Amino acid sequence: MIIVIIMTFGFTQKSNAQKQSKGLYLTDNDYANHKLSYTGDAISIHEFLGGGNVTVISNGQKQEFEKSKIFGYKDDDGKDYRFYDNRSYQIVDATEFFLYSYDKLIQQGKGPKPTKVYYFSKNSGTEVLALTPENIAIAFPDNAKFRYLVEVAYKSAMNLDAYDNLTHQYEIKEMYTASLK
Repeated sequence: MIIVIIMTFGFTQKSNAQKQSKGLYLTDNDYANHKLSYTGDAISIHEFLGGGNVTVISNGQKQEFEKSKIFGYKDDDGKDYRFYDNRSYQIVDATEFFLYSYDKLIQQGKGPKPTKVYYFSKNSGTEVLALTPENIAIAFPDNAKFRYLVEVAYKSAMNLDAYDNLTHQYEIKEMYTASLK
């Protein structure tokens, strides 16, 4: 009986690990369809000094990919990332437009500390921009209501990256949805 329980638990763990597999999305279409183009035992992103390659090791075989030629990847924790300008931006929301986070070293007190900074892109193929009212205005010139909501929120000292725990959504996304009504 104990062996059956251990085997069942082992298979459950293995199937959960397979669902959370890590790998590369070669195209934005692969990402949209949640289809990993390459999976591997180990993925090295080479973030140090803006490295331009990704290494995937699968079954002892090593493959190199240029970041500029692939969309992104899924990590061990099941988080998705997009490559842009040799950096990997975590995709935190892809509804209507993409919202990303990036851990950047920012001088605070006695030394630099990693700080989450937010970025966005109008879609999966456009450039990644800092989340500022000016960049929102550039990216959404035809949505005056959204631009005004962002400008008013920013002037009232609201962080554009604020998260609403009641609706489980970023407030910038709530503003966008409100602007469409």
